[in-house]
Amino acid sequence: MIEGLRRVVRGIREHFYFFVVSTGVVASALVLLGLFAMVLRDVNAMVGSWQADQHVSAYFAAGVTPEVETEMHALVAGRREVAKVERVTSADAAVWMTERAPELAAVFSELGPAALPASLEITLQPEIATPEKMEAFVASLKIQGTRPDGDGVIGTVWEDVDYGQEWVARVHTFLSLLTALGFAFGAATGLATLFLVANTIHLVVHARQDELAILRLVGATERYIVGPFIVEGVMQGLIGGLTATVVLYAIHQGLLVRLHSLLSLAMGAAPTFLPADQVVVLVATGVALGAGAAWGAVRRFLARLP
Repeated sequence: MIEGLRRVVRGIREHFYFFVVSTGVVASALVLLGLFAMVLRDVNAMVGSWQADQHVSAYFAAGVTPEVETEMHALVAGRREVAKVERVTSADAAVWMTERAPELAAVFSELGPAALPASLEITLQPEIATPEKMEAFVASLKIQGTRPDGDGVIGTVWEDVDYGQEWVARVHTFLSLLTALGFAFGAATGLATLFLVANTIHLVVHARQDELAILRLVGATERYIVGPFIVEGVMQGLIGGLTATVVLYAIHQGLLVRLHSLLSLAMGAAPTFLPADQVVVLVATGVALGAGAAWGAVRRFLARLP
């Protein structure tokens, strides 16, 4: 074992340039993977915030009594598709509109407190926030609001039920496209990482081909030959992983946080750095890449020797 460690130290010292280059390639590849992981986390958080904002506005028809409004509020709140429901009176709607458009205050004052209809503002569960499921929910809500009036005529308690159909469809299409692009970019990044690391370490092994050929000629076992290269690969992966973590944290603090401050309305939640378990996975990936690429490159070279 001591002899193996001596060979590792000697190999690093004699080919220090290649060791640094290989470590830098591993670190660069892991930075790409880490950036993808961070962006994916932030996109998922943004998608979650958008989906949580999907809601339905059900406006009560004129003449609906407060008792019926209370009854419908309870019925809608009890549905499994509903995460939250808020009852908005005509007066509340007028206040809300006046706060956002003060120039309409005189109009509402003239028309009276019933100028705007009362409504139920319904927030749906995230899994319901698709065009098909929202359309089905609205259809069932309209049926739920159908009832006979005092004269036995079938009517509805709703003046209108709105959920921004076109906006929901566009958001859903955009999110589907975003997910597909994310998977495609992740696959491309993974393949590029494997290609870069494998070919760089292959060059390192090629630069030491004389050493490998001599060891084979004197009868050294494959384990004796390959072992130090795997240890070097582990060291390159470990150092590369730690270096990538530092670089990713600098990118997170210097770029992503500032980008969020400019696009806070669209991005929603603030970007977060990789959690500890994902940092461990990133470093472990570097170690696996370094060791696996070294093992594969040496085995491939030894297979060509007589």
